[in-house]
Amino acid sequence: MPLKDSLLALLVAFLWGAQVTAVKIGGAELPPILMVAMRYAIMALFLMPLLKRVKREQFGPMVLIATITGTLHFGLLYCGIARVDASTSAIIYQLVAPFTLVLAFALLGEVLKVRALVGILLAFAGILVLLAKPPASGTFVGMLLVALAALAFAVGSVLAKRLGLLDPLALSAWTAVIAAPQLLLWSFIQEGGQWASVHTASAQAWWAVIYTALSGGLLGFGLWFWLLGRNSMQQLSPYLLLVPLFAIAVSKIMLAEGISQRLVIGAALTLSGVALCQLRLPGKFFLKAGGSKGQGVADEQR
Repeated sequence: MPLKDSLLALLVAFLWGAQVTAVKIGGAELPPILMVAMRYAIMALFLMPLLKRVKREQFGPMVLIATITGTLHFGLLYCGIARVDASTSAIIYQLVAPFTLVLAFALLGEVLKVRALVGILLAFAGILVLLAKPPASGTFVGMLLVALAALAFAVGSVLAKRLGLLDPLALSAWTAVIAAPQLLLWSFIQEGGQWASVHTASAQAWWAVIYTALSGGLLGFGLWFWLLGRNSMQQLSPYLLLVPLFAIAVSKIMLAEGISQRLVIGAALTLSGVALCQLRLPGKFFLKAGGSKGQGVADEQR
């Protein structure tokens, strides 16, 4: 991969990692669901030119995917991050990879290889380490919400692949347009004092909202789709593993969050598991699930 592309992939990982801290900063003054609604409203203004007409039979499934990956996913994620520290949130969110593999196996009939199975077990073991010390009830709820957000994103991703809908940029545009009003309605029903919080929010909170929309959202995803057009997913996958590391580093600098031994162990297990799920490793060390005993296979990227 060219050096320029490597540096841009590194930048994307940083932008997405820092987004967790921005959510924490903004969520300290703004209701989380309202905050993500504002994020999508800003994104929708910029993505309007990318809206494309869709066939009538595709519109329903597209609304479903946008609702799951946009409204449900980010609503749960922001609510979860508001209740738990940024570092732990970033680690738990890595469950997207094992959740996606399991759902692809169940819904798409994709083969789960031994490498992937080991990775899934390691990832969940890392999350159990984070839960080893009984957390406060609010923190536990936050961790559960982040895990459910990861599951929601995995469900939406698998459905999008199964249905073969719009190109990624067009789907991002439709997601923003659909999710923004849905999230505003969700906030109106569940949250209180939204508009008062908007009027009293500091400049720091507003910059956090703008960052999540423009930098972490539009710029991050725009660069990522551009890189995908020039490089393979196998080349780019390792950079995704840097996202939680940047999230931990930025949260430590900006929020002065501590790093416990339990977090280090949990992160090491989870990221090792995610690496096994995502990266191509020498096939001679693994057997294909369901294959004959002793038969080595080339472990291919799924």
